Formats: sequence, C-alpha cells, structure tokens
Amino acid sequence: MATIKEIALKAGVSIGTVDRVLHNRGMVNAQTKERVEAVMRELNYRPNQAAQGLAARKKKLRISFFLPNIQHHPFFEKVAHAAEKKAKELEQYGVQVSFYQIHGYDDVRILGEPGYRDMLPEQDGVVMMGIDIPQITSYLEQAGSLKIPVVFYNTYIPECEFLAYVGCDYGQAGRLAAGLGALAGGEDARVCIYSEGLEVISSHEERVDGFCREVAGRYPTMKILDIRPIDADRGKNELSVQEMFRKFPEVNVVYVVNPRDYEICRMIADADGKRQVRIITNDLVEDQADMIRRGMISATICQEPEKQGEMPLEILFQYLAYGTVPEERMQYTNLSIHIAQNL
Repeated sequence: MATIKEIALKAGVSIGTVDRVLHNRGMVNAQTKERVEAVMRELNYRPNQAAQGLAARKKKLRISFFLPNIQHHPFFEKVAHAAEKKAKELEQYGVQVSFYQIHGYDDVRILGEPGYRDMLPEQDGVVMMGIDIPQITSYLEQAGSLKIPVVFYNTYIPECEFLAYVGCDYGQAGRLAAGLGALAGGEDARVCIYSEGLEVISSHEERVDGFCREVAGRYPTMKILDIRPIDADRGKNELSVQEMFRKFPEVNVVYVVNPRDYEICRMIADADGKRQVRIITNDLVEDQADMIRRGMISATICQEPEKQGEMPLEILFQYLAYGTVPEERMQYTNLSIHIAQNL
C-alpha cells in the first residue's frame, strides 16, 4: 500500500501538506488539495484506521446536530430518535453529539444568538437541515470559513459547501405521487395539491414540480385544479377545504405534500360528502397511520427518517476519525409506498 511519502513525492508537495489534506486541517489551497486527493485515489491509499481511531478517541470529537420542533413536525421524531441512538453508540469513540432545537422553519434565531456563534469554532462537525434563509446560510458560511464539515439531512442548500446530503430525492417522490394519483383516481383524475412551506423549503416545491412534470409527460388527461397552502391556523385550513370543494366539485385526488400535523387530511376526508376523494401523502406518523387504516388516506410515500438521523453522524465520524470521504455526496433515501394492507 502507498505511503504518505510516496503520495507527497508524486503530488509534488511536502509530507506535511499531505498530512493536512488527509486530516482536513485546512491551510491547503483548493488546487493542491485536489491534486493530493487525486494521487491518493490513483495509488488506492487507505488511511491507517486503527491509528486514526485511537487519535479520534483522544481528540474528543464534537458534533452539533440541529433538529426542528418535533411538536410541530412529528416526522422528525423518528429522525431524532435514530440520531440519539447513533450518538450513544459513538460515545465509545470519544464523540460528543450536542442536540439543539430550532423552533420552526421561520424561527431560527437560535443560530444568530451569540452563544451558538461563539461555540461554532469549538465544533468538529455540524448536522442540520438545509433551509435557504439568511440565519442558516450565514451560520453555514461561518462554518465554511472555519473548515468545519457540514452534513445536511432532509433538505440541502446547493450553493453552500457541504460534505454530504442524506435525504429524499423529492422530485422523484413527486413523480411517484403522480403515479399513485393516476392509480387511485384514474389517468383523467382531477387533482388539488396542499402543502405547507412552499415558499420556504425547497423540498416541497421539488415534490410539486416532480408531480406536475410527471402529469404533463405521462398523464395528459389528468388535470391539476389548484395548489393550496396549509396554514398554521386550523380555522383557515377548514375554510380552505370547504372552498376547495365548492370551487372544484369534480376533485377526486388530493396530494398533501407536507401536512404539518396531518390534521388537514382529516378535514378533507370529513368534508368529502360524496366519498370520492383519494388522498395521497408523504411520510408516516402514528395519527396518519390510523387515517390510512380507516381509509381516510389512500397511500403514503415514506423516505427513511431513521436513516436521516443515523447516517449523517456516521458520515461525519468516518470523515473526522478516518479521513473517509463518502463515495456519493448525495445519499438518497429509499422511497417506499404504504397502504392499509402493508402497515
């Protein structure tokens, strides 16, 4: 196996430069780093994992993991549980994972508070959702300037530097939802779409875009009647559902992209006097599973929340402890369909 000395000689750099690239210590310009990494790949270099594992234990790696408010978004309860389980496992390697809660997509003041900014230089890695708003992008810019690796889960920001993304291919999820809509309501289905956060979170927009593109390309007789927002106010959602049925009495499929607490699904089912609407959703939480069993929701598309909690920590650990860069930067989760018969 190649040695660091051989890599340095072939790349035309010092042994110290190779060591800095290998351990991500910064102070190496991008072109030099790329040249050294190319030589490592060419020579099939593999770090001494046993030695680096010992170094990791001595270093006491510190990772920050940011989660949204689970009360408002129950999907992330499974993400949190998987992340906490993985954090416990990594304790034996001297890894300390600190969890912080962001209280909503539009309430990320936590990232602007001096205490969290001040502690960032002490962190070895960061795991967070990539929501393209100033508070988060500013935080990520600071992490980038400090050479702190970031792993996104659930959503990512393409313009920001990051080590990996673990989450759904939302365009593909939208295409799959269109196929389910055609099966549930016919290829000439009349569809309304409901979603929360279309203007804030790119994943919702990507699902809707994937749905619309699949309809346009594969189901020319299917018609998308309207795309409607889900509000935080329950009363506004009830009025919206009533208006939908008045305005579009022909609707027979509703795709609920991001249903917050899933109450919107119950409202649609209760207001459907003709029992003609088939509801397609994403993800799977307890209340939603009950609605599927009762026939209120026809099908849902899941995206492995446990993987989104566990894998970002494993990727960061492998990178920080062993210098292992993931072979695929985009680690897409598997999409699975759940109906009453396979819950």
